[in-house]
Parts: sequence; C-alpha cells; structure tokens
Amino acid sequence: MKITSVILTVGTLAIVTAWCANPSRVDAQANPSPQTKPASKPVPGRAAMGGERPPREVTMTGRVVSVHSFMTGQSASPDQTKGTADNLRAGVPAALDTPTGLILLGQGTTGVARTLIPYAFQEVEVHGKLYEKGGLKYIDIASVDAVEAEEEEEEAEEDGEGE
Repeated sequence: MKITSVILTVGTLAIVTAWCANPSRVDAQANPSPQTKPASKPVPGRAAMGGERPPREVTMTGRVVSVHSFMTGQSASPDQTKGTADNLRAGVPAALDTPTGLILLGQGTTGVARTLIPYAFQEVEVHGKLYEKGGLKYIDIASVDAVEAEEEEEEAEEDGEGE
C-alpha cells in the first residue's frame, strides 16, 4: 500500500510540474500553438519587426540637451547651457531636441560627452547614421557643427521685410 501511494504522489507531482512548465502541452482542451521567440537581430530576407528601419545617413538640426533635464524639466543650474554641460560631463545621455521629437545621440561605443559639451543647449547640425527601433531614434554621430546664430537672425529679418 505504501508503494502505491508513493507512486501516485510522485506521478501527481510530475503532472503538476509538467503543467506548470507548459500548460498547453498537458491540458487536453487547450489548443497548442507554436511557441516562437521574437528575433532580436534582423534576419536576412525577412521584414524588420516593430517599426525597425534600416540605418541611413542623415543630417539633422536641433538643440543638444541632456535627457534628464529634458524629461524632468529640472536643471542643476539656472543657466541651462551650464546645466546641460554639467549633466553631459557627469555621463547623462545626450539627445537632439528636434521639431519632430527627441533623438538620442551617441558615438559608437565611446561616450559622446567630449564631442557635445562645447555645444550644450545650442542649435547644431548633426551628421551621422540614424537607427530606429521600437519607437526610439538614435544617431551615431559622425560630425557636429554649430548652427550660426547670425543665419537665424538674417532669416528673421528677411521674414520681417516681406510684410
């Protein structure tokens, strides 16, 4: 009698364990469906998933900001240029604030702070490769140039003369 109860207990435990591990294989009423994992890397010959686009060379204009200051509205200093530079120096990620939204900035596997600190909270033109994945945009920077304030002033004057 003891052996029978041990066999039943072990058998019951095995069934419960199997059901917990994968209920669709044990449950006769369930419709088993193939279980596939999403590919983390693009598969040749298959369309990109989740709104991914292939990387492309771009030139974009916007203001260099620290992600923390931009998202929280908090700055370490009342002077936003100094606060942005301090955040970048401390390792806070940088981004480009454009009319179409925020784009993360980087430079390969090295930090981007040394490149962007001189342009903190300034309008710049960024050249590089744009990556889009899961709704995020990232530019791997090739070069950065300051947008001249004089150009903006001249455009404003031209707009005023036309009236």
